[in-house]
Amino acid sequence: MVRRRLQAVAEGKSQTLGIDLNDAGVDTALIVRQLTARHQPDGRTQQRLAAAFQRSGDWNKVVDSLAAGDAVRRSRSARMAGALDMHLAVPWLSSLLLAHEPVVRHAAAKALGKIGGTRSAEALLRAIQRRGPTPTLIVELARAAPDLFLETALCVPQRTGVKGAVAVAAGLRRRRAAVTPLLALLGSGTRRERAISCRALAWIGAGTAIPAIAVALGDSDWMVRMSAVKALAALKCDGYMPELDALLVDRNIRVRKAAQNALRRLRKEMAPRLMEWLWL
Repeated sequence: MVRRRLQAVAEGKSQTLGIDLNDAGVDTALIVRQLTARHQPDGRTQQRLAAAFQRSGDWNKVVDSLAAGDAVRRSRSARMAGALDMHLAVPWLSSLLLAHEPVVRHAAAKALGKIGGTRSAEALLRAIQRRGPTPTLIVELARAAPDLFLETALCVPQRTGVKGAVAVAAGLRRRRAAVTPLLALLGSGTRRERAISCRALAWIGAGTAIPAIAVALGDSDWMVRMSAVKALAALKCDGYMPELDALLVDRNIRVRKAAQNALRRLRKEMAPRLMEWLWL
């Protein structure tokens, strides 16, 4: 019944919701998210649903429930706020990132990632600064961040561990604008930041970063060397085969294993080109 009513509103056939948001047996937020993902990409479905929620007063109920004592209600309301793209709920969602219950923090982070924008990205970055980086916070930061937000965050002083998280998010975004700050981090960051920068540059597909990544093959830290090896393999760079060969006898077993896998991968990719050259 709830799905039919929401679908009728989403399709413009009805303007009345007539649903109970407190019904524990129905995941209304999931239905709304499914409907908005399946219908028009221009956002009309979401606009119709949001307008219906406002007319019925359920919009205010969603916001009020973000401060409920029950963790299940707060998490459900957070998911609903994200599904309806409720920008006005960002301050409440931001506070939920520090909730004691993991389910509430997770729902709030996902909602902020869905809503996006500078305020959402700032809230997620603050949560990383206060609670430390988690996969959910990093992924949703990458999703929420507007253009140049992550690049700017990489260029200003941050607490220990934060720049590494931002570098991962920048790699996930795959924006070329992040290449320069990531190269700077590769050159002067902590061991963890240097290692992450190598991988992030590879995710972006930054061919211009290959020389700097190759230099990292000789880094004093094994984690950075291993990341540089994996990055060169991901970038399909066969111009540093001797350097990779040298790492087959590296003092760290994980670096040796990474070099072995990288050489195998690169030689496999080189084989068709070599055969083509031989037939010329």
